[in-house]
Amino acid sequence: MSTQSLVKKLSLLGVLTAMNLILGSLLSVQFLTTKISFAFIIVALTARLFSPLVTAGATGLAYFLGMVLFPKFTFFPGFILTAALTGLTFGLAFQHQQTLLRILAANFIVVFIWNFILNSLWLHIMYQIPWPVLLTTRFIQEIVTYVIYTAVLVVLFKVPILNQLTTKFKIQ
Repeated sequence: MSTQSLVKKLSLLGVLTAMNLILGSLLSVQFLTTKISFAFIIVALTARLFSPLVTAGATGLAYFLGMVLFPKFTFFPGFILTAALTGLTFGLAFQHQQTLLRILAANFIVVFIWNFILNSLWLHIMYQIPWPVLLTTRFIQEIVTYVIYTAVLVVLFKVPILNQLTTKFKIQ
């Protein structure tokens, strides 16, 4: 691998990580048990361009830097794990092809396993919120999130110019 190629890859990864940080931290709305953010779009784009492990690392790093630079609530390392698992899941699902089935499956894992179950566990540990209250309020939110994630990613992966660019810049 040439030095110029490595510099291009690192630069692209840095830009995507910065965009993830901005969308996930600065341009998000954060409540005690709810976060509204469109950083998943950047995670999906990163997953199309880089390996699953690189995507997981970049996503975890973006979340960590967002918590350090722009804290909105108490720091808890479990959320970094959730962010990295989200990057890994999208990376495994979107690395080679982006079919409707892959989008549905990846979103299901991210939304209902990582966000709903794992993040609920972190919130329960942090704030001692009773499980019935926590799960009831978060389940409705996650259903809406699943629909939004799926609709946005289906449309995003059908944009011709985006497909051309990600094919051109795909990191092997």
